[in-house]
Amino acid sequence: MPVTMKDVLAEIDRDEPDYARIAALGPEALPHLDMIVEAQDPLRAAKAAYAASLIGGDAAVSLLRKAAEHRDPQVRIAAAHGFRNQPEAAPTDVLEGLLGDSDAGVRKIAVGTAGVLGRAELRSKVEAVAADDPHEFLRTAAAEVAGSIK
Repeated sequence: MPVTMKDVLAEIDRDEPDYARIAALGPEALPHLDMIVEAQDPLRAAKAAYAASLIGGDAAVSLLRKAAEHRDPQVRIAAAHGFRNQPEAAPTDVLEGLLGDSDAGVRKIAVGTAGVLGRAELRSKVEAVAADDPHEFLRTAAAEVAGSIK
């Protein structure tokens, strides 16, 4: 049975979505999730971005790339967190952009994601956050993460 937008919204619109159920909808849900990310509802868009990260594949990474550039920081946070579910496919350039985001919450999650991924190519950007971020808690977190990246 094909996955419809109605099926996807039934899961996304729950107060606490069951992300395992959304992921079980599979790749057929990704076009619907993509449309939700493009719509004007940041809460739905954030849930959709994270859900896509659990489904995986090239279309999910493309959706996360789009979410990482969303105007609303909660969607960018969901993208930053979602890349933890796509460790091999997470684009370094997008992660670098999230590490330099204007929102402290986005930078915080991006620093954590950089630590989880442990990519050497992200170390200099994490070190920049550790040296220059206006928030002490982020400088501290980034210094710890930079030290753990080999």
